[in-house]
Amino acid sequence: KEYKMKNKEKCPPLPLVIFGSGGIARETAFLIEEINLRRPNQFLILGFVESDTTKIGERFGPYRVLCSDDTFPIFSKTFPRLGVVFPFGNPGIKRKVAEKININQFTDLVFPNLIHPDVTFQQYSCEIGIGNIITFGVRLTVNVTLGNFNLINLNTTVGHDTIIGNYNVINPLSAISGGVTINDEVLVGTGAKILQNLTVNSKVKIGAGAVVTKSVLEGEIVVGIPAKSRG
Repeated sequence: KEYKMKNKEKCPPLPLVIFGSGGIARETAFLIEEINLRRPNQFLILGFVESDTTKIGERFGPYRVLCSDDTFPIFSKTFPRLGVVFPFGNPGIKRKVAEKININQFTDLVFPNLIHPDVTFQQYSCEIGIGNIITFGVRLTVNVTLGNFNLINLNTTVGHDTIIGNYNVINPLSAISGGVTINDEVLVGTGAKILQNLTVNSKVKIGAGAVVTKSVLEGEIVVGIPAKSRG
C-alpha cells in the first residue's frame, strides 16, 4: 500500500522502519531526512531491522537496530500503521525480504515511495508503483513506468517510454535510453548505459561502465563496451 499525505496539518508523520543497517540503509535514512526537510511531517524514522540478531541495539547516529527480521512481526503489532522500506543493493535479497514481510499480516503495513524532492519526472505521464527509492539527482522524463520496490540511485537518467519492473537496483550514474524495458531483479552497475529500444530480461547483471547495445537474455551477466556475456 502506498502512503500519501492528504493533509499536512492533520495527518501525523508515518512511523517507518528501514530493513538492513548497512551503507544503503543509512543512505536511505539520509534521503528520508532530506524529504522531511523540504516536505515536513511526512515520515518518522523509528530505526533499522536487521537479519543479524547480534546487531539489535547497535546505534547509527540517532537511529538504532530495533529488532530482527524474525521478530519484526511481533514488533509491528504495536503500530496500527507502519511504513516499511527495503533498500537492499542485491535484487534477489530485496525480493526475498519484501515477499516474506508482505505475507505477515500482523499490522497495516505501508510501502511508501521515497523520492528525493529534486527528482524530476512528468507526473501526469509517469506511473510509479510502491516501495520505490529514487535518490538525489535522478532524472526521469516522460511516459516512464516504474513497478514496485526498485532502487534508482544517484544521478541516473531514464528516458521516455521506459518500463522498469520490480525489485531492480540501478546504481549511480547509469543512463537508460528511451524505449527500454527492464524486467525484474536486474542489477545495473555504476555508470552503465543501456541504449534505446532494448529489453533487459529478468535477473540480469550489467557490469559497471558497460554499454548495452543489444537486448539481454534472462540471467545473463554482461560486461564491457559493447557489453558482452561473461559466459
